[in-house]
Amino acid sequence: MKSKFSIERGAAYLCVKLGEVVTAMQQVAMVKGHPMWEVEMANGPNKKRYIVPARALNPLSPT
Repeated sequence: MKSKFSIERGAAYLCVKLGEVVTAMQQVAMVKGHPMWEVEMANGPNKKRYIVPARALNPLSPT
């Protein structure tokens, strides 16, 4: 499934793989034609970073 939006560095997204709100840091690789992004957890004191596929990131709706 193609995403209909582009990932922006520094923007907040809902990561469906982690079930958490994350901040996109940078694109780090292409795996089988899919971009992989380094993301940082937005909540919590640890600020852990993960590598996730771009298709796992959904934009947060504006409030």
